Amino acid sequence: MSSTRATRSIPRVSPKAYEYVNAVLDFGFHNAHSVGMTARLEREFASRMGQKHGIAHANGTATLQSALLAADVGVGDEVIVPAFTVFSTPAAPLQCNAVPIVADVDPETWTLDVEDVRRKLSPRTKAIIPVSICGLMPDMDPIMDIARQRNLIVIEDNAQGYLCEYHGRVSGSIGHLASFSFQASKTVTCGDGGILICSDDALALAARRAATIGFRDLSVRPGATVVPEELRCRPDYKRHSTLGWNQRLPEIACAVALAELERVDELVAMRVGSAEAFAEVVDRCDWLTPQRVPAGYRHTYWTYPIKIERDDVEWSAFHHRFVELGGDGFYGAYSPAHLEEVFGRLTEAIRTHPERYPHWAPYWPDYSPGLCPNWESIQPRIAMLKTNYFNIDDARRQAEILERTIQAFS
Repeated sequence: MSSTRATRSIPRVSPKAYEYVNAVLDFGFHNAHSVGMTARLEREFASRMGQKHGIAHANGTATLQSALLAADVGVGDEVIVPAFTVFSTPAAPLQCNAVPIVADVDPETWTLDVEDVRRKLSPRTKAIIPVSICGLMPDMDPIMDIARQRNLIVIEDNAQGYLCEYHGRVSGSIGHLASFSFQASKTVTCGDGGILICSDDALALAARRAATIGFRDLSVRPGATVVPEELRCRPDYKRHSTLGWNQRLPEIACAVALAELERVDELVAMRVGSAEAFAEVVDRCDWLTPQRVPAGYRHTYWTYPIKIERDDVEWSAFHHRFVELGGDGFYGAYSPAHLEEVFGRLTEAIRTHPERYPHWAPYWPDYSPGLCPNWESIQPRIAMLKTNYFNIDDARRQAEILERTIQAFS
């Protein structure tokens, strides 16, 4: 594991955020004019992550929905998503009346398994959403090869993957579109929000419209979130040319996100430094296995995930002892996406009343145990240790508590 060395301590909120927010407040809120924070965020974020266009959104779920709408994903289409992800990823296809197809993960990296993607392709496959889970990118080159061969759209879900790298390329720079989250737990945050980036002009314009009520005369120019006044003031003006939702991110939130973006290297270094403190302990334990980082990858550790290998150490007992010794706690991994309760409820509803779900009834798959055996067996054993420490000494104290917890079970 290597990183830019973390400084000892940084503030929870960038000092620049106060300056930028005050600039917005001093200017005031106007429909067609602003101090330009949204434009700066969209332009600078896209540039930093290796793309041409940025479209700020109200959250990092809306970004995925806009991306799918921009790619013309809809009824009868299938979108491949990984079993290990936040539910926002499979929810986005559902919001577009498409069908999420859940693929398994690699047994060591826990990222999308390319061979299972190949197995689950069909004539209805329209898009793939690979996820940079916990801060580790999936194996993108073969995913992009599949997309080229099958004329598919690839949407990177990098909510947890700021500045992680894949063979020298930064997260967000490889897929046709890439989504990032500004939710409160994320590396760059303004409390909530997100941004979608891409380089294709047509996709960017379609995504802008998808996030802005389908306004006809929008552009991909940074900050262009309203129709020019000289057009919309006319009584004969037809405003909405495509289906879209109001998913814009308020400028005051853009101001905070911009300030945090400007120190993203520092924020990532703190998380990597926290992970390094935990890794020193885990490396000395023969029954805890970290997420494997292949050669040529950079992990930026939104969390530091480990797998408990011993059958006689239960997750709940390990968690209880860690907290009992003064630890901050940790999270279990998300349930396999296809085993979330919502899919069972939808399956029953579609089976019982297919006439209410004509867009899904002919295509709905079997979301049942056994669909993704790798992740189903691994998931109950995963502990995701927190890395959002803004003082490296706090992370080291947590690592010491982890070591004492391990000793308690030895």
